[in-house]
Amino acid sequence: MGTGGREPIHVYSIGDIMKSAMRIRAAVICLLLLVSCRGRREEYPVGSGVLEATEILLSAKTLGTVIETAVEEGDSVQSGQLLASIETEKLELQKSQAGAGLRELAFLLQNAARAAELASVNLENARKKFSRVKALHDSGSVTQQQFEDGQTALKAAETQNVTAINSLDALKAKREQVELQMDLADSQIEDSGIRSPIRGVVTQKFLEKGETARPGMPVFSVADMSRMWIQVYFHSREIGRIRLQDSAELNADAFPGRIFPGTVSWISPRAEFTPKMVQTREARADLVYAVKVEVANPDGSLKMGMPADVTIRASSP
Repeated sequence: MGTGGREPIHVYSIGDIMKSAMRIRAAVICLLLLVSCRGRREEYPVGSGVLEATEILLSAKTLGTVIETAVEEGDSVQSGQLLASIETEKLELQKSQAGAGLRELAFLLQNAARAAELASVNLENARKKFSRVKALHDSGSVTQQQFEDGQTALKAAETQNVTAINSLDALKAKREQVELQMDLADSQIEDSGIRSPIRGVVTQKFLEKGETARPGMPVFSVADMSRMWIQVYFHSREIGRIRLQDSAELNADAFPGRIFPGTVSWISPRAEFTPKMVQTREARADLVYAVKVEVANPDGSLKMGMPADVTIRASSP
């Protein structure tokens, strides 16, 4: 019977259909594996933490009562700015006393210098006189008693000269001592003003006006907010991909969609258990490595304690 111009119908066996299905399945699996591998290569280590800043404790250097505080917690301060002052009345009295001592020593030094000069002249005269007496004694022109008297006078002049010189030197040493006392008083008066060594923000204030400050006692804490840092933890599987100076991206919860660039500045040399702030017991049992990332904060947007996520632009293993 004719086909009427239609192409013949191909009949596939069950075996042919199964073979085709297996080939399609294998192709799909290969495609999924390729996509999965490519995705893993493009993944970067991600960690979470809270932002911190480097804080400096400013302590009192002298003992005294706080007579003025110029800033409060949260205030921005400049480098060299005066933050508080400690009373200096006793130090001023010590300085005045040292000044009076220096004026007294100036007169004593003048007298001692004249005495030393006179002793030197007397010694020179005694030497000349004894030289003449000795020459006469050697020629038999003077008695032994006269020779011994000249010898005794010379020794007395030498002793007086040494004493005068020692007295002058002692007064000079005393003057240096009093000058050092005055310098110390000046230094302590200067130290009574507590100044910030950096530009930053006052994070804590430990003393108020009227309280007593003691050497080494903290008065303020100032944080450098121009550069923040965050410490995040990565599993040992990821730490091998992270290197110092790797670039990083920080996303703070307070600024959705905004990316803050950062740099890996420190990698812990040893593993530790996940910190206790991690919620699950299973996660806390993992060994992790701490990584510190520094982030520039020129406009002061980032604040201490802000939660944030960090993505490390790490290299593939």
